[in-house]
Amino acid sequence: MHAHNLKTGAVALLALVAAAPAMAFPDKPIELVVPFSPGGGSDVSARVFAQCIEQHVDQKILVKNITGARGKIAEVEVRDAHADGYKLLWAHQGMDMGLATGRSDYNYTAFAPVATTVAMNYGIFAGAQSGIDSVEKLKAEVAANPGNYTIGTALNGFSHFAALDFLDQAGVSTDDVRTIPMSGDKTRIVAAIQGNLTLVPTAVGAAAPYVDSGDLSSVAVLSKDRDPRLGETLTGMEQGVDSTFPMYFTTFAPKDTPDDVVSTLAEVWMAAANDPDCQAQLQKQSMTVDAASGGALDEVLAQRYQRIEELADKFNLTATDG
Repeated sequence: MHAHNLKTGAVALLALVAAAPAMAFPDKPIELVVPFSPGGGSDVSARVFAQCIEQHVDQKILVKNITGARGKIAEVEVRDAHADGYKLLWAHQGMDMGLATGRSDYNYTAFAPVATTVAMNYGIFAGAQSGIDSVEKLKAEVAANPGNYTIGTALNGFSHFAALDFLDQAGVSTDDVRTIPMSGDKTRIVAAIQGNLTLVPTAVGAAAPYVDSGDLSSVAVLSKDRDPRLGETLTGMEQGVDSTFPMYFTTFAPKDTPDDVVSTLAEVWMAAANDPDCQAQLQKQSMTVDAASGGALDEVLAQRYQRIEELADKFNLTATDG
Protein backbone atom coordinates (compact mmCIF):
# COMPACT_ATOMS: atom_id res chain seq x y z
CA MET A 1 0.00 0.00 0.00
CA HIS A 2 2.79 2.31 1.01
CA ALA A 3 4.67 1.61 -2.23
CA HIS A 4 1.49 2.28 -4.20
CA ASN A 5 1.13 5.70 -2.53
CA LEU A 6 4.74 6.48 -3.36
CA LYS A 7 4.16 5.49 -6.96
CA THR A 8 1.01 7.61 -7.18
CA GLY A 9 2.92 10.52 -5.66
CA ALA A 10 5.74 10.09 -8.16
CA VAL A 11 3.28 10.02 -11.07
CA ALA A 12 1.61 13.18 -9.75
CA LEU A 13 5.00 14.86 -9.36
CA LEU A 14 5.98 13.88 -12.90
CA ALA A 15 2.70 15.30 -14.18
CA LEU A 16 3.44 18.58 -12.39
CA VAL A 17 6.97 18.74 -13.78
CA ALA A 18 5.66 17.99 -17.27
CA ALA A 19 3.04 20.74 -16.92
CA ALA A 20 5.46 23.34 -15.56
CA PRO A 21 7.01 24.51 -18.88
CA ALA A 22 3.53 25.06 -20.37
CA MET A 23 2.81 27.49 -17.56
CA ALA A 24 5.88 29.62 -18.26
CA PHE A 25 5.03 32.43 -20.69
CA PRO A 26 6.28 32.74 -23.36
CA ASP A 27 7.26 29.22 -24.33
CA LYS A 28 6.95 29.62 -28.12
CA PRO A 29 7.46 32.39 -30.72
CA ILE A 30 5.28 35.50 -30.49
CA GLU A 31 3.63 36.88 -33.63
CA LEU A 32 3.67 40.66 -34.02
CA VAL A 33 1.08 41.67 -36.63
CA VAL A 34 1.76 44.82 -38.68
CA PRO A 35 -1.33 46.22 -40.45
CA PHE A 36 0.63 47.59 -43.42
CA SER A 37 2.88 46.30 -46.18
CA PRO A 38 6.62 45.61 -45.89
CA GLY A 39 9.00 48.55 -46.28
CA GLY A 40 6.83 51.30 -44.77
CA GLY A 41 7.29 53.00 -41.41
CA SER A 42 5.05 50.59 -39.51
CA ASP A 43 6.93 47.60 -40.90
CA VAL A 44 10.43 49.01 -40.38
CA SER A 45 9.69 50.12 -36.81
CA ALA A 46 8.23 46.71 -35.96
CA ARG A 47 11.19 44.82 -37.41
CA VAL A 48 13.81 46.97 -35.66
CA PHE A 49 11.96 46.73 -32.35
CA ALA A 50 11.32 42.98 -32.72
CA GLN A 51 15.09 42.49 -32.86
CA CYS A 52 15.39 44.60 -29.70
CA ILE A 53 12.77 42.47 -27.93
CA GLU A 54 14.62 39.27 -28.82
CA GLN A 55 17.59 40.52 -26.76
CA HIS A 56 15.34 40.50 -23.68
CA VAL A 57 13.26 37.34 -24.08
CA ASP A 58 14.18 33.79 -24.97
CA GLN A 59 11.77 33.56 -27.91
CA LYS A 60 11.58 34.66 -31.53
CA ILE A 61 9.36 37.63 -32.39
CA LEU A 62 7.82 36.94 -35.79
CA VAL A 63 6.69 40.03 -37.70
CA LYS A 64 3.69 39.29 -39.92
CA ASN A 65 2.26 41.81 -42.39
CA ILE A 66 -1.50 41.70 -42.91
CA THR A 67 -2.65 44.48 -45.24
CA GLY A 68 -6.00 45.86 -46.31
CA ALA A 69 -8.78 48.28 -45.34
CA ARG A 70 -6.34 50.84 -43.89
CA GLY A 71 -5.19 48.42 -41.23
CA LYS A 72 -8.59 47.14 -40.25
CA ILE A 73 -8.11 43.54 -41.43
CA ALA A 74 -5.03 43.10 -39.21
CA GLU A 75 -6.64 44.90 -36.27
CA VAL A 76 -9.74 42.69 -36.33
CA GLU A 77 -7.65 39.53 -36.69
CA VAL A 78 -5.72 40.33 -33.50
CA ARG A 79 -8.79 41.67 -31.67
CA ASP A 80 -10.62 38.38 -32.26
CA ALA A 81 -7.58 36.10 -31.76
CA HIS A 82 -7.11 33.62 -28.91
CA ALA A 83 -6.20 35.81 -25.91
CA ASP A 84 -3.01 34.03 -24.88
CA GLY A 85 -0.38 36.70 -25.63
CA TYR A 86 1.06 34.93 -28.69
CA LYS A 87 -0.61 37.16 -31.32
CA LEU A 88 -0.12 40.90 -30.85
CA LEU A 89 -0.83 44.05 -32.87
CA TRP A 90 1.70 46.78 -33.71
CA ALA A 91 -0.49 49.84 -34.33
CA HIS A 92 -0.24 53.62 -34.55
CA GLN A 93 -2.93 56.26 -33.97
CA GLY A 94 -4.55 55.43 -37.30
CA MET A 95 -6.68 52.86 -35.47
CA ASP A 96 -8.13 55.60 -33.25
CA MET A 97 -8.65 57.86 -36.25
CA GLY A 98 -10.87 55.15 -37.76
CA LEU A 99 -13.33 55.46 -34.89
CA ALA A 100 -13.15 59.27 -34.67
CA THR A 101 -14.03 59.61 -38.37
CA GLY A 102 -16.67 56.86 -38.45
CA ARG A 103 -14.56 54.56 -40.60
CA SER A 104 -14.64 51.84 -37.94
CA ASP A 105 -16.61 51.05 -34.78
CA TYR A 106 -13.71 50.49 -32.33
CA ASN A 107 -10.51 52.11 -31.13
CA TYR A 108 -7.69 51.12 -28.76
CA THR A 109 -10.19 50.29 -26.00
CA ALA A 110 -11.13 47.10 -27.88
CA PHE A 111 -7.71 45.68 -26.91
CA ALA A 112 -5.48 45.10 -23.89
CA PRO A 113 -2.64 47.65 -24.27
CA VAL A 114 0.82 46.19 -23.64
CA ALA A 115 3.21 49.12 -24.12
CA THR A 116 3.80 52.14 -26.33
CA THR A 117 7.46 52.20 -27.31
CA VAL A 118 8.56 53.62 -30.65
CA ALA A 119 7.82 57.13 -31.91
CA MET A 120 8.50 57.79 -35.58
CA ASN A 121 9.43 61.41 -36.18
CA TYR A 122 7.01 63.20 -38.46
CA GLY A 123 7.33 66.60 -40.07
CA ILE A 124 5.94 69.23 -42.41
CA PHE A 125 7.99 69.76 -45.56
CA ALA A 126 7.61 71.94 -48.65
CA GLY A 127 8.70 71.80 -52.27
CA ALA A 128 12.01 73.70 -52.39
CA GLN A 129 10.81 76.02 -55.16
CA SER A 130 8.03 77.30 -52.86
CA GLY A 131 10.64 79.14 -50.81
CA ILE A 132 8.88 78.02 -47.60
CA ASP A 133 11.44 76.74 -45.10
CA SER A 134 10.05 77.76 -41.69
CA VAL A 135 6.76 78.36 -39.88
CA GLU A 136 7.32 82.12 -40.07
CA LYS A 137 7.81 81.98 -43.85
CA LEU A 138 4.75 79.74 -44.25
CA LYS A 139 2.53 82.13 -42.29
CA ALA A 140 3.83 85.18 -44.20
CA GLU A 141 3.32 83.53 -47.61
CA VAL A 142 -0.17 82.27 -46.73
CA ALA A 143 -1.19 85.68 -45.36
CA ALA A 144 0.01 87.33 -48.59
CA ASN A 145 -1.55 84.73 -50.91
CA PRO A 146 -4.43 82.98 -49.15
CA GLY A 147 -5.78 80.01 -51.08
CA ASN A 148 -2.69 79.69 -53.30
CA TYR A 149 -1.11 76.93 -51.25
CA THR A 150 -1.94 73.26 -50.86
CA ILE A 151 -1.18 70.40 -48.49
CA GLY A 152 -1.47 66.75 -49.54
CA THR A 153 -2.93 64.25 -47.11
CA ALA A 154 -4.53 60.81 -46.95
CA LEU A 155 -8.03 61.96 -46.00
CA ASN A 156 -8.98 61.02 -42.42
CA GLY A 157 -5.66 59.18 -42.11
CA PHE A 158 -2.54 59.89 -40.09
CA SER A 159 -1.07 62.51 -42.45
CA HIS A 160 -4.39 64.39 -42.44
CA PHE A 161 -4.59 64.56 -38.64
CA ALA A 162 -0.89 65.50 -38.33
CA ALA A 163 -1.37 68.30 -40.88
CA LEU A 164 -4.51 69.60 -39.15
CA ASP A 165 -2.86 69.52 -35.74
CA PHE A 166 0.06 71.53 -37.11
CA LEU A 167 -2.08 74.08 -39.01
CA ASP A 168 -4.45 74.45 -36.05
CA GLN A 169 -1.63 75.10 -33.58
CA ALA A 170 0.15 77.41 -36.06
CA GLY A 171 -3.02 79.48 -36.52
CA VAL A 172 -3.13 78.84 -40.28
CA SER A 173 -6.69 78.45 -41.61
CA THR A 174 -7.53 75.40 -43.70
CA ASP A 175 -9.45 77.83 -45.93
CA ASP A 176 -6.11 79.44 -46.80
CA VAL A 177 -4.15 76.20 -47.32
CA ARG A 178 -6.25 73.80 -49.38
CA THR A 179 -6.18 70.10 -48.57
CA ILE A 180 -5.58 67.83 -51.56
CA PRO A 181 -6.45 64.13 -51.06
CA MET A 182 -3.24 62.22 -51.73
CA SER A 183 -2.19 58.92 -50.16
CA GLY A 184 1.39 57.74 -49.72
CA ASP A 185 4.51 59.57 -48.57
CA LYS A 186 6.28 59.07 -51.91
CA THR A 187 3.31 60.35 -53.96
CA ARG A 188 3.12 63.54 -51.90
CA ILE A 189 6.87 64.09 -51.99
CA VAL A 190 7.02 63.72 -55.79
CA ALA A 191 4.05 66.10 -56.22
CA ALA A 192 5.77 68.73 -54.06
CA ILE A 193 9.07 68.38 -55.93
CA GLN A 194 7.20 68.81 -59.24
CA GLY A 195 5.47 71.93 -57.90
CA ASN A 196 1.97 70.42 -57.89
CA LEU A 197 1.75 70.57 -54.09
CA THR A 198 3.12 73.04 -51.55
CA LEU A 199 3.23 71.19 -48.24
CA VAL A 200 3.94 67.55 -47.43
CA PRO A 201 3.22 66.00 -44.03
CA THR A 202 5.42 62.91 -43.94
CA ALA A 203 7.78 60.77 -41.90
CA VAL A 204 11.19 62.40 -41.47
CA GLY A 205 12.86 59.22 -42.74
CA ALA A 206 10.93 59.43 -46.02
CA ALA A 207 11.66 63.14 -46.55
CA ALA A 208 15.31 63.34 -45.43
CA PRO A 209 16.97 62.15 -48.69
CA TYR A 210 15.03 64.83 -50.61
CA VAL A 211 15.99 67.52 -48.11
CA ASP A 212 19.62 66.42 -48.60
CA SER A 213 19.27 66.69 -52.39
CA GLY A 214 17.72 70.16 -52.14
CA ASP A 215 14.33 69.11 -53.58
CA LEU A 216 12.42 69.58 -50.33
CA SER A 217 12.68 72.17 -47.56
CA SER A 218 11.93 71.41 -43.91
CA VAL A 219 9.24 73.55 -42.32
CA ALA A 220 8.97 71.89 -38.89
CA VAL A 221 9.62 68.61 -37.09
CA LEU A 222 6.52 67.59 -35.10
CA SER A 223 8.47 66.06 -32.21
CA LYS A 224 9.73 67.19 -28.82
CA ASP A 225 13.32 67.14 -30.07
CA ARG A 226 15.08 67.85 -33.34
CA ASP A 227 15.87 64.91 -35.60
CA PRO A 228 19.65 64.48 -36.11
CA ARG A 229 18.93 63.32 -39.67
CA LEU A 230 17.75 66.84 -40.56
CA GLY A 231 20.63 68.75 -39.00
CA GLU A 232 19.52 72.15 -37.78
CA THR A 233 15.82 71.86 -38.72
CA LEU A 234 13.75 73.32 -35.88
CA THR A 235 10.84 71.59 -34.23
CA GLY A 236 7.40 73.17 -34.37
CA MET A 237 7.70 73.87 -30.64
CA GLU A 238 10.92 75.86 -31.20
CA GLN A 239 8.98 77.97 -33.71
CA GLY A 240 6.06 78.69 -31.37
CA VAL A 241 3.78 75.93 -32.68
CA ASP A 242 2.58 73.61 -29.91
CA SER A 243 2.27 70.60 -32.23
CA THR A 244 3.95 67.30 -31.44
CA PHE A 245 2.53 64.57 -33.63
CA PRO A 246 4.91 61.66 -34.08
CA MET A 247 3.57 58.30 -35.20
CA TYR A 248 3.41 56.44 -31.89
CA PHE A 249 3.59 52.66 -32.13
CA THR A 250 1.77 50.75 -29.42
CA THR A 251 1.60 46.97 -28.97
CA PHE A 252 -1.85 45.58 -28.20
CA ALA A 253 -3.06 42.13 -27.14
CA PRO A 254 -6.61 40.76 -27.43
CA LYS A 255 -8.90 42.27 -24.77
CA ASP A 256 -9.20 39.21 -22.49
CA THR A 257 -5.47 38.39 -22.34
CA PRO A 258 -4.61 37.46 -18.71
CA ASP A 259 -3.13 40.32 -16.67
CA ASP A 260 0.02 38.36 -15.81
CA VAL A 261 0.69 37.70 -19.50
CA VAL A 262 0.18 41.39 -20.36
CA SER A 263 2.49 42.48 -17.53
CA THR A 264 5.17 39.94 -18.58
CA LEU A 265 5.03 41.29 -22.14
CA ALA A 266 5.10 44.89 -20.87
CA GLU A 267 8.24 44.24 -18.81
CA VAL A 268 10.04 42.79 -21.83
CA TRP A 269 8.87 45.60 -24.14
CA MET A 270 9.95 48.30 -21.66
CA ALA A 271 13.34 46.62 -21.15
CA ALA A 272 13.85 46.64 -24.94
CA ALA A 273 12.75 50.28 -25.20
CA ASN A 274 15.18 51.36 -22.49
CA ASP A 275 18.10 49.52 -24.09
CA PRO A 276 20.63 52.09 -25.44
CA ASP A 277 21.60 49.76 -28.32
CA CYS A 278 17.95 49.58 -29.37
CA GLN A 279 17.58 53.36 -29.18
CA ALA A 280 20.66 53.77 -31.39
CA GLN A 281 19.20 51.38 -33.99
CA LEU A 282 15.90 53.29 -34.00
CA GLN A 283 17.60 56.68 -34.31
CA LYS A 284 19.14 55.58 -37.62
CA GLN A 285 15.55 55.30 -38.91
CA SER A 286 14.48 58.72 -37.53
CA MET A 287 12.66 56.99 -34.69
CA THR A 288 12.93 57.53 -30.96
CA VAL A 289 11.62 55.84 -27.84
CA ASP A 290 8.65 57.27 -25.97
CA ALA A 291 7.76 54.37 -23.70
CA ALA A 292 4.90 53.73 -21.28
CA SER A 293 3.02 50.73 -19.88
CA GLY A 294 0.41 50.04 -17.20
CA GLY A 295 -1.52 52.99 -15.75
CA ALA A 296 0.77 55.56 -17.42
CA LEU A 297 -0.03 53.97 -20.79
CA ASP A 298 -3.78 54.16 -20.14
CA GLU A 299 -3.44 57.92 -19.53
CA VAL A 300 -1.29 58.46 -22.62
CA LEU A 301 -3.70 56.57 -24.89
CA ALA A 302 -6.68 58.49 -23.52
CA GLN A 303 -4.92 61.84 -24.11
CA ARG A 304 -3.95 60.90 -27.66
CA TYR A 305 -7.49 59.82 -28.46
CA GLN A 306 -8.94 63.01 -26.97
CA ARG A 307 -6.83 65.15 -29.33
CA ILE A 308 -7.87 63.00 -32.31
CA GLU A 309 -11.54 63.46 -31.39
CA GLU A 310 -11.03 67.23 -30.97
CA LEU A 311 -9.53 67.50 -34.46
CA ALA A 312 -12.22 65.28 -36.01
CA ASP A 313 -14.93 67.48 -34.45
CA LYS A 314 -13.28 70.83 -35.18
CA PHE A 315 -12.63 70.00 -38.84
CA ASN A 316 -15.86 68.08 -39.35
CA LEU A 317 -14.13 64.85 -40.35
CA THR A 318 -17.04 62.78 -39.13
CA ALA A 319 -19.41 64.15 -41.77
CA THR A 320 -20.69 61.55 -44.19
CA ASP A 321 -22.55 62.09 -47.44
CA GLY A 322 -26.26 61.36 -47.38
